[in-house]
Amino acid sequence: MSFLFQQMTASFYHWGEKLSAFTSDNRLVMSFGFPIASVPITVKELQDFVCVLEQAIDDEPNCKQRIALGSIKHIFQASLKQAQKDHERIIEEAPTGADLEEYMLSYARAIKEGAL
Repeated sequence: MSFLFQQMTASFYHWGEKLSAFTSDNRLVMSFGFPIASVPITVKELQDFVCVLEQAIDDEPNCKQRIALGSIKHIFQASLKQAQKDHERIIEEAPTGADLEEYMLSYARAIKEGAL
């Protein structure tokens, strides 16, 4: 039995002086010269964090801290918007009807179970 080995390599893209880099499994690690942290987080967690941050911002007496908390909230809100765009893209790009059906059933189950 022979095995086919495919060498996996990182990808680098130059935009003028700025560099973007991806691992061999297409995880973004640098975007336009800025290192990126990429961790899995559920949409439900993001939604919950936004709600907590909104309350924390209202309760925070220190202006500098309110601004910092607001920045975090905006990052989480942008992540939620991206998750919605990714969801729509998956629906459009599902390779087969069976894949789309499985995805949509999983999505509906997540909603029913309160994960969204």
